[in-house]
Amino acid sequence: MRIQKSLLFVLITCISSMSFSTAYAIENDPGKEYKLTEKHGPWMVMVASFRDVHEADRKKEGMTAEQAANDLVHELREKGIPAYSYSRDAKKETIETYDRMGNPKKRDYAAQLDMICVLAGNYEKVEDQVAQKTLAYIKRYRPKFVSDPKSGAVVRDTGGAKGPFAAAFMTVNPLRKPDDMARNKTDNVTKSLNSGIDNALVSLKRKYTLKVATFTGKSVIPMGNSRFAGNEGNFDLEIKKKDGGLDSLARAGEDAAQLAYALRQSSPAARECLGADRFEAYVYHDKYKSIVTVGGFDSPNDPEIRRLAEIFHSKYKDTEEHPGKYELTSATLSLPNPNNQPEKKLWYPPIQSWAFDPIPELIEVPRIK
Repeated sequence: MRIQKSLLFVLITCISSMSFSTAYAIENDPGKEYKLTEKHGPWMVMVASFRDVHEADRKKEGMTAEQAANDLVHELREKGIPAYSYSRDAKKETIETYDRMGNPKKRDYAAQLDMICVLAGNYEKVEDQVAQKTLAYIKRYRPKFVSDPKSGAVVRDTGGAKGPFAAAFMTVNPLRKPDDMARNKTDNVTKSLNSGIDNALVSLKRKYTLKVATFTGKSVIPMGNSRFAGNEGNFDLEIKKKDGGLDSLARAGEDAAQLAYALRQSSPAARECLGADRFEAYVYHDKYKSIVTVGGFDSPNDPEIRRLAEIFHSKYKDTEEHPGKYELTSATLSLPNPNNQPEKKLWYPPIQSWAFDPIPELIEVPRIK
């Protein structure tokens, strides 16, 4: 015998990458429960939340909150909207207070009610057109069980002729971490900088990579009688002249791209400077810097990470001026000048040189979304 429970509808978010008109593409097994996971979303439509009535108000007939949530999930899936249920356990806390006589006492209260929510859709961004159309549709939608008096549903008054889900809204998957959401949000400039380039890090399918070099723009801080004091704008113009007309950030991007290409080549220069060559190198640009990484790993415990880190890590070297005294020197890669004449001991400056970061850093591969 079933017990009547109140079904209080609240906002719940659901995310969908499909239009609700493509119902045939959505799995809808009547005997299966569709639970929310961290893989769904990140943006979803908050459809409704359900909770059971108090013990004293229960009747012999009606649906439980869990039954109502599952029915709604299947109804939405029947319409072509991927919907999921999400349980939020009750949370009770104790506070210290005083009675009317001033005597101290403790009182329990519900800091969080026991609820089952329904979220729908899997959208990459809140302004997604399909997401907004789905939200508008859900706001007007009336599920079958609400019209059945035997369901025992108690619906929050939304006013007028609005549907029971008129308060639905867009939200993020509650199982997603805020840091993950921030990391997945990419501005249009960064997307453009990493589109259509060679050795793009964003194309790497692994989760981790080892950052070995960082290239940033140049800046100036006027001090004392600096000729740039009060006229800092001329600094960028002067840097551009020295860098062939490129601004400092553009030059940083060029340096990173050239280093990634050089690391991927089999060359005597790489073997001499690094003791190895032909590294799996990648480049990534943002609005502030460009980086070069090597390798791709599924686990932070991959032994290959340590081997590569030792190659690019700064090392102590004996100084020529003071034998026996060591200094920490960053790893470098230099391409020799083809005009060098070893037999005449005639040497020219290298055509290109790069200095690596003192300490390689394992990072997550950025994703462009």
